[in-house]
Amino acid sequence: MSITTTSPIALPVTQPKPRSRIRIWFKRGFFGLTVAIVSLAGIGAIYQAIASGLDARRFLPPGKMVDIGGRRIHMVVVGNKTDQPTVILEAGMASFSSNFYWVQNELAATTQVVAYDRAGLGWSDPAPEPQDAQQSARDLHAALQAADIQGPFVVAGHSYGGLVVRAFTDLYPDEVAGMVLIDASHPNQWAHMPVSRDGKVNAQSMILSGILARFGVVRFFHLEKSLTAGLPERSAGEMQAILAQPQPWKVGGEVLMLWSERTRPQINQALSLGDLPLAVISVTNQPYFADILTSLQADLATLSSNSIHYTEAGATHESLVAEQEHALIVVDIIRQVLEAARTGQALVNMSR
Repeated sequence: MSITTTSPIALPVTQPKPRSRIRIWFKRGFFGLTVAIVSLAGIGAIYQAIASGLDARRFLPPGKMVDIGGRRIHMVVVGNKTDQPTVILEAGMASFSSNFYWVQNELAATTQVVAYDRAGLGWSDPAPEPQDAQQSARDLHAALQAADIQGPFVVAGHSYGGLVVRAFTDLYPDEVAGMVLIDASHPNQWAHMPVSRDGKVNAQSMILSGILARFGVVRFFHLEKSLTAGLPERSAGEMQAILAQPQPWKVGGEVLMLWSERTRPQINQALSLGDLPLAVISVTNQPYFADILTSLQADLATLSSNSIHYTEAGATHESLVAEQEHALIVVDIIRQVLEAARTGQALVNMSR
């Protein structure tokens, strides 16, 4: 019997086609990138949580918490009540009382000064819904009443705070003796900047900053630095700690989303200021839309028949209150408005 052996048949080895190899590497790369992003997000969230806990213990509210009916508003009250009006300081979009350190403490030598935090900013409790300028003004009035702080007031608002003090003056005209607009927002400014889509682009940017803050990005890269440069160490630390949180960016985005639909008509329909002492303070260093912003500042000075318009050379929007050199100019102008409110004399433009 013979046995016949056959050699094994060699099967051809099929090589992945180039397109298949690309797909495989793409899937591997996408998976690796996803894992890296998730890992970094987790590390960032842990970093944010630990740092936030340390900040909360280090930076306790420097003022008092005032109840306005189930919510608390943080108020810093310095100085003593005199024959001059009490000064109310209203901070910018996502900012709060610590931003006014230089202005508040210098003014406290001659009169009572109140800096406070709008709902959801600084140490104040958030509001149940996003707030427009009038709602913020009503909160301020309720807090002043709860703290037994009586008018008359000279109201001073920086940036978006300018819209809030204008709303406050419209709602409570008998309590306001003078106004200072510190490089204040104009209600119509977004209409002059089509690229902003009525401020919605800026709102989305702030909302994104709030999301990034959850993962420690704002804290790690010090994205708030432009707002704090020039402040003393303690105040700068307070602002850095608060602005590293998602909340102030969320509030700022919500405020911007309501601007055109609610805040803008509120301010444009406000009563005339008549001859209320009004000072408008502007800056020379505007990184964007300088011509538009300069003309809008000039328009603000027409709100009262008793107004002055002063431009601080070399100042930026942020440095006007955060850097001592510029903040002291703001103090001098507020004092001039205080004197005009007390004596009834007309305001006179400053010169340097």
